[in-house]
Amino acid sequence: MQWSDLCWKTRRRIREALAQDFRNICAYCERHCEPQSSGSKDVKREENEHFRPRSRFPDLQFEWLNLVYACHRCNQAKGESWPGFNDGLTNQLLLAEDARYTPVSEYVSLNASAEQHSASEFFSYDVDTGEMMPSGQLPSIEWSMARRTILGIDLNDSKYTKLGENDPNHLWRLRQFQLDLLRIAVNGQEDDSLVALIIREFMLPDSPFSSFISAYMVTLGG
Repeated sequence: MQWSDLCWKTRRRIREALAQDFRNICAYCERHCEPQSSGSKDVKREENEHFRPRSRFPDLQFEWLNLVYACHRCNQAKGESWPGFNDGLTNQLLLAEDARYTPVSEYVSLNASAEQHSASEFFSYDVDTGEMMPSGQLPSIEWSMARRTILGIDLNDSKYTKLGENDPNHLWRLRQFQLDLLRIAVNGQEDDSLVALIIREFMLPDSPFSSFISAYMVTLGG
């Protein structure tokens, strides 16, 4: 039996379970996904995604921990790509860009249930722009995994959507917009406990771009 043999009702039930596990947040870009039942056809619509692609790892197509909840944009950006499969040119380009890069055979797993270090340990952000970057504190191989993941899933909107950096739908801008919402929410609040509560809500896993907000709070010593 193949994944494509599943009926739409079964796929929907799987998607609903994943949506609950991932709190309706895309496992990759951390934006809220739109339910397919809403008729949405834009980049935010929810989809079942195989972290390790079915074409590369057919034995894992029904493995629950290989399934993630993703938006259409990230699902399409990642596609069937996987490090170690016909990516010699990609490795050359990344090595030319930064001598720290080492060819890798894995993406950083963003599955909430996966048994690995927290994905947040692999990534950092330029809080002034919203750009995602590999954490500078990582050893070479993990730094390379993070860099390859950012490129492979296009987590900075550099290739898939072809949006300019000033487009309001660009991931950099969306991250900054969420930060603007936080600033507006706490602006003028004199109750420190209420401010702390608001900040915590923005940092919860079911809040969009919570990793970016958490990175921003670190820069403030929060």
